[in-house]
Amino acid sequence: MSDSMQAHRIGAAEAADTLVESREALTDLCNRLSRSPAVALDTEFHSERRFWPELFLVQLADTTGAWLVDPLAVRDLSPLRALISDPAVVKVMHSSRNDIAILRKYLSCEFTGVFDTQLAAAFLGYGEQCSLYNLLQDVCGIRARKAFCLSDWSRRPLAPEQIEYALDDVRHLHGLHSKLSEQLARKGRSSWYELEAASLTEPGAYEVNLPEMYRRARSAGKLKKSGLPVLWALVKWREERAMEMDRPRAHIATDSMLARLATMSPTTADSLDRLRGLPSGFQARWGAEVLAVVRDALDSPPSDVPEIPVRRPDGGASARADILRIYLKQKAHQLKIAPSLLLPRDFLEKLAALPRTAAVDCLRQGCLAGWRMEVLGDELEALLTGRMALVMGSGPAGGLKFIRTR
Repeated sequence: MSDSMQAHRIGAAEAADTLVESREALTDLCNRLSRSPAVALDTEFHSERRFWPELFLVQLADTTGAWLVDPLAVRDLSPLRALISDPAVVKVMHSSRNDIAILRKYLSCEFTGVFDTQLAAAFLGYGEQCSLYNLLQDVCGIRARKAFCLSDWSRRPLAPEQIEYALDDVRHLHGLHSKLSEQLARKGRSSWYELEAASLTEPGAYEVNLPEMYRRARSAGKLKKSGLPVLWALVKWREERAMEMDRPRAHIATDSMLARLATMSPTTADSLDRLRGLPSGFQARWGAEVLAVVRDALDSPPSDVPEIPVRRPDGGASARADILRIYLKQKAHQLKIAPSLLLPRDFLEKLAALPRTAAVDCLRQGCLAGWRMEVLGDELEALLTGRMALVMGSGPAGGLKFIRTR
């Protein structure tokens, strides 16, 4: 270990726990950790009042010690890139998506080899979004610190209690990783977890999804077809301004506000001023830009407006979806697994909306793949074709149960 790493020891921490405040120390640490089969990783950041979350701490640990990297002191975090993108080094994380998103932005690299303890726990009956504090207590019998989860990580120097809390976020992850991996293997669910965890490192999962932003804004109001090009133009305008100013989208304009603007499509300052619900100062700050966006969209409608099918009210589809949800809840209880992992909500709604023959064809053509098909395929087909029915009787789950009819 270099002298620069030795110089930043934290007296209250374990012998190997170190605060890293120079690029040289970070390089030494990454070289050391690159020889480990697994590295625990976490971050502390603030996202309030920002478009881009701001990173204030990176926690790392192997089985011999834990370290805190201070991004306010180490402005160049590039030594972390090779470690994070090395598939031979497992990155053990808890509820990893936000941490991955912010490190991808700061480091401009892709993650490989992530083990998410929260996701693994969801396959083992610990709940869908089990906190690290509860998981450590349930699986390892460890009571970690939890008083500083809302701490101000931007202030320096960090308090000793903050330091110990941050170290706790990674120093116990290796033991938790080992125990959860053993449980997944014992239950035959390692492949289940791996299939689901693959999405954690897919680059597309972290890209801005403007069509999804448009869908949300569209659902916030009742728009005619003529207003959709205006809404799409306003969604893109808001995104550009939020990114440029580093402010949350809602600080520029809420979804419902965009929907109202698109519905009314004002082209003059007077018509904009007459629109109800605009926050104080909106017209003075954004009025000219909004009017220009609306006029341009009306004069030359954008050709790339996303096609989003409108779902008509369908009592039958709604009832089928309810039955499918009851089945999934009971199946999840039986398997001791989070219900949302059994069947994604969008797929459930798709099955419920399809005619019976089309829904069965969807299943048989591989729309439901891997372990889900093995676990659910036969029963879902039986339910969709009337060979399995929901009946009411006495007993647990409110007396509801599914039985084969033929």
